[in-house]
Amino acid sequence: MKNLYIRKWVVITVFLLSANFHGFAQTAKKAVVEERNVRAQMEFLAGDALQGRGSGTIFERIAAEYIGSQFMQFGLEPAGEKDASGRQTFVQSVEVAGRSYLQEMKVSGELANSFAMGKDFAFFSISSKEIVGELQKLKVGEKAKSGAVVFLMIDENAEFASLQESLGQFFRDGAAAVFMSENKRFTDDWKEINDRKPALGRRGSLAATTKSGTEALSKLADGTRIEMRGTFSEPQKGATWNAMGKITGTDPKLGSEVILLTSHLDHLGIRPNAPGDDKIFNGADDDASGTVAVLELARTLASGKKPKRTVYFVCFGSEEAGGHGATYFVNNLPFPKEKLIANLEFEMIGRPDAKVKAEELWLTGYERSNLGAELAKRGAKLVQDPHPEENFFQRSDNFTLARQGIIAHTVSSFGLHTDYHHASDEVKTIDFVHMTRSINSMIAPIEWLVNSDFVPVWYEGTKP
Repeated sequence: MKNLYIRKWVVITVFLLSANFHGFAQTAKKAVVEERNVRAQMEFLAGDALQGRGSGTIFERIAAEYIGSQFMQFGLEPAGEKDASGRQTFVQSVEVAGRSYLQEMKVSGELANSFAMGKDFAFFSISSKEIVGELQKLKVGEKAKSGAVVFLMIDENAEFASLQESLGQFFRDGAAAVFMSENKRFTDDWKEINDRKPALGRRGSLAATTKSGTEALSKLADGTRIEMRGTFSEPQKGATWNAMGKITGTDPKLGSEVILLTSHLDHLGIRPNAPGDDKIFNGADDDASGTVAVLELARTLASGKKPKRTVYFVCFGSEEAGGHGATYFVNNLPFPKEKLIANLEFEMIGRPDAKVKAEELWLTGYERSNLGAELAKRGAKLVQDPHPEENFFQRSDNFTLARQGIIAHTVSSFGLHTDYHHASDEVKTIDFVHMTRSINSMIAPIEWLVNSDFVPVWYEGTKP
């Protein structure tokens, strides 16, 4: 009996030790993002089969449905619209208001004989069927008069993105329109620019000019009356789609607070008039890379212990067409606005930026709030945006939320590569080691954020 008892005790002890060790191993094992999953998702989202995920196209919807199906597989709760049977889904359909597109712009007055739409100038955006005002020649940083038609004289090699802050200021000053002098980028991409049909209703009218257009405007004196009248198409309603999933927080107090992780799922689609044989703008870095980051963070957070705070994972539609998905979301939040603690947008993390260390990512608007610094304390390899002249903080869906007072920034590593908004932004250009490492580097800091009571704030005078 004694020997039997000893044998039983040994067996039981070994079993308990084994069970405890196994439990410890399971607890200690941290979920990590695997490169094969990153590659698989990128190959689908940025492959030719999705035809560039054009804003408002059926291919954008397919991308949204795919992302929603992944959210379901990871175990997220649906946060989209209800289907015909009343069941919640992972996709939200957004009706895009009918828009009238510019078909023709006629010029009157002194420019009538030398300045023609499509030949000498092309609009990026237009705010009125009629543009009437006095000409005002300005340089970057100068102030526009209310109602003026501004002729912005810029360096031939200036990048359009670097002019955004000055352009925005002109329109805030009340300028009716802004024409930009000839620029190398406009010259190189004139065919594509001219084929765009700007929609009526955007703030301020913005146009680019060719060499002849620049010369015609340069000869006119300040104060010359400029008159233009446009013909527009009949409004056509459209749609876009957001992919949405969530994990409900478990803490009685913190569970009603929301952390929002986002990207934009669309790109530029097919551009028949683009130079070269490839007409599909795949948008691998912009922004299939950010969308995969949201997917993999969803997979990781859903695989562990449920967070104290509620986490929403949303991939917005039609960012490239004016931010329609994000605008609808922020105007129809599925929770009280005051409960939205912070938003992290992920955009263009597929390649490293030579201006920062290889393992680093940067945060747009890092200097505007204390969110970036607090995440960095918890291991996030986040640094300040090394391209302040590009105004990236204002150029992604995060800004739609930031303008509502929500702490919202974009995580990126875009190094101003020349594939941006070109057909060459393909999967073959992605650095998967960098991208996988980047997503993994954000797991622990985000886990801290969704389980803490930390509430970020804007630094004084930096709130948009």
